[in-house]
Amino acid sequence: MYSYASEWISIGAPIKSVLRILGLKKSTYYRQQLLIKSGNRPLNQSEGNIPGYSLNVCGEKIFDLEIQKYIMKIKKDEVGQFYGYKKVRAVLKNKYKLKINKKKVYRLMKRMNLLEVKRKGIKRYSKVCKNHVITDSNQLWEMDMKYVYIAGTREIAYLTSIIDVFDRSILAYDLSLSPNAEQAKIVVIKALYNREIKGKTSELIIRTDNGSQFIASKFEKLCIKEKVTHERIPVHSPNYNAHIESYHRYLQEECFAGRLFKDLEEATNTIEKYVSNYNFKRIHSSIDYRTPNEFYNLTNSNFKNKLVISI
Repeated sequence: MYSYASEWISIGAPIKSVLRILGLKKSTYYRQQLLIKSGNRPLNQSEGNIPGYSLNVCGEKIFDLEIQKYIMKIKKDEVGQFYGYKKVRAVLKNKYKLKINKKKVYRLMKRMNLLEVKRKGIKRYSKVCKNHVITDSNQLWEMDMKYVYIAGTREIAYLTSIIDVFDRSILAYDLSLSPNAEQAKIVVIKALYNREIKGKTSELIIRTDNGSQFIASKFEKLCIKEKVTHERIPVHSPNYNAHIESYHRYLQEECFAGRLFKDLEEATNTIEKYVSNYNFKRIHSSIDYRTPNEFYNLTNSNFKNKLVISI
């Protein structure tokens, strides 16, 4: 560690900043200097110091200061700003080709004050709620509605969304001032077209709660026509719809929190951008730290065939 500090300081970097970033005490640094001047050998890595670098796939040394710059770039991204240390480590590995473990990323992010404080008292939903074994996309979709407040007009809009449980893609959504069965139908039809399975469904289940738009005969007739099994969860059991509930929580925290919409159009545009980022940029730990779109495109890969989700 001393050698890396000396290297940076020798090219003009501030001593205090370098020592703080590397986690090296002033007393240790100056003691090492005295050892060198007196002709003694300074402490090395084998004697307990942590190396101030990681290797990339080419075997090149990437010093911690450079890795911290990478981390800052990740956290400044509109999607990456919500990543914890595990997802940051996945980006460092996949995008920057670093060989780095999650403990080191945790340590660096802690030093940079980039670790989020875990909130207490937030209910987490269980993913294991029914005996469904999901082995591919388009087997189980979850559908739900969320309220969206339009501050400019003092109205409540209703966002209905569908998620594929296997690949985590948001397949379709609709924002409307009227939460009715027609809106629910539109979202299902959009999802079927987006997945190119309209009129070609096979063993597809759509799971919803018992909202009025989902129990309406118009919605049920659509499911029968499209040969889709409509599965309704027990009353007061949101854990049975855990994946779409989780998505709506992310949407609230990462998109709606601290934001006031002046009209329905602004809310629609904001949601459209968030959904695009969610599907094409935001990585998910449950699908091997890939984006939903990337994971869905691995249909014929060996990795996907080995993944089984029980729900």
